[in-house]
Amino acid sequence: MKNLGTIAAAVFLAVVLALYMCTFQVRFTEVAIKKTWGAPAKEAITEPGLKFKWPAPIQSTVVYDKRVQILEDRTEETRTVDGKNLVLSTFTLWRINDPVKFHTNFPAGVEDGERKLRTTVVTQKHAVIGQRAFDEFVSTDPEKRKLHEIEQAIQDAVAKAAEDDYGVKIVGFGIKKLGLPQSVTSSIFESMKSHEQAKAAKYLAEGDASAADILANAKATKERIMAAARKKAAAIETDAQRVVSEYYKEFNEHPELRIFLDTLRTVAEALKSRTTIIMDTEQAPWNVFSDQGRASFYRNDAVPDVEAAKAASKPRGTNSKGD
Repeated sequence: MKNLGTIAAAVFLAVVLALYMCTFQVRFTEVAIKKTWGAPAKEAITEPGLKFKWPAPIQSTVVYDKRVQILEDRTEETRTVDGKNLVLSTFTLWRINDPVKFHTNFPAGVEDGERKLRTTVVTQKHAVIGQRAFDEFVSTDPEKRKLHEIEQAIQDAVAKAAEDDYGVKIVGFGIKKLGLPQSVTSSIFESMKSHEQAKAAKYLAEGDASAADILANAKATKERIMAAARKKAAAIETDAQRVVSEYYKEFNEHPELRIFLDTLRTVAEALKSRTTIIMDTEQAPWNVFSDQGRASFYRNDAVPDVEAAKAASKPRGTNSKGD
């Protein structure tokens, strides 16, 4: 019985070892290549699950991750077509599209393929940027900046070389970091500053010209309005003179009325502020406060001297506390 247990255990271990040597697992994130006597199969295994093979050294397997991977480029200086340097780094999204071709070109492993892909990215990056102007990367004018177009051009160039030669598909590409070398930053900023100052001077000149036109138009409008106003005032004054002449005709027929009105106006002018005065009611124009003086205005033979009345209307004494 003891020997039977040992034999059973040995058989079980042999079966397990045989299964281990004759099977392999492909996960849903992986692709595998079965190699017979070191030669890779023409087609890769892409379906996940448990697969069978002959034990080594007859057959062996190589497994690759089929998910998208990221490759970051080192930061370095690159020269544009107009002789300016840029400091930039990039990232590349890639995955193995043809595992057989990839294994044929890089039998040492994925690291070897990444080094070759990085070299291709750097080469194509320099080639594309070397054909572009500086203001396509850095500019205050959004229409001049063409970063997306440049990224797409580099991606297309890398994708063609990678897929044809390495079995790698480029899923995406972008500029991760973009800057300027310290040696040229100041000169570029001064150039941009001068450019913006020239634009500002242009706008100021255009503003001054527009202001001059506005002022000229306003002055011309003012002159037209003033001319119309003067014409209107002259017409009103002419009408007023005509009306006044009619009143003067009436005053000439009744001079006592004109003198009486002038006397009242003189009194009102003298008494428009609070003043205490000492006056003689026998003298014009204060004689309007006496019955005899008022009666004289109604007699044609008693016309007082208006100028004398105005002179006499000047107060001979004042007191701010009086009524």
